[in-house]
Amino acid sequence: MTKERIKIISLVGLLVFGLLLSARLLYNEKWVDANLIRQSQQIPGVVSVGVVGSSGRQEFDVTTKNVSDLSETSAMLSRLAGKLPIRYLDNRSPALEAVYNQMQFALQEGIVRGDFVRMAQQVAALGKKAGAQVNLTMDSDEIYLTLTQGTHQLVAVLDRHGEGKFLPSEAQAVSKGGSA
Repeated sequence: MTKERIKIISLVGLLVFGLLLSARLLYNEKWVDANLIRQSQQIPGVVSVGVVGSSGRQEFDVTTKNVSDLSETSAMLSRLAGKLPIRYLDNRSPALEAVYNQMQFALQEGIVRGDFVRMAQQVAALGKKAGAQVNLTMDSDEIYLTLTQGTHQLVAVLDRHGEGKFLPSEAQAVSKGGSA
């Protein structure tokens, strides 16, 4: 009789655990994600957001279009994302990506040496040479770069202190039907 009671108690415990776990997953999927989507729609330049899990880690993916003030957008998204790292999914072109790759030397040298005036001059010169509009700003924690050329825009946030709040930005996945 005691063995049967232990089996029944164990079964009830497993059922309760399963129900609680299901309720938590449903809460996260329906309430938290819906709340993030609703709040992110207020942020200029943000098309969509989502919490994505990859290799055991979660990240806050943000699809953008025509971001005018990347530092302000990033500040608002940081408040929404909490401790999750943010990855921007932008509308870059191969030409903008090539210019950004050329700018990496100046950007990284500016971060390491602290010579931000020279960094800004080099980035502006490279952008002008490529025919791209450059918007480069910074604060005490990050460097914000927006490259715009025609209908394409590349956004990048470079972490100055290695805190990992922002992940490298990527191109939007067109193969998913244009949604990310």
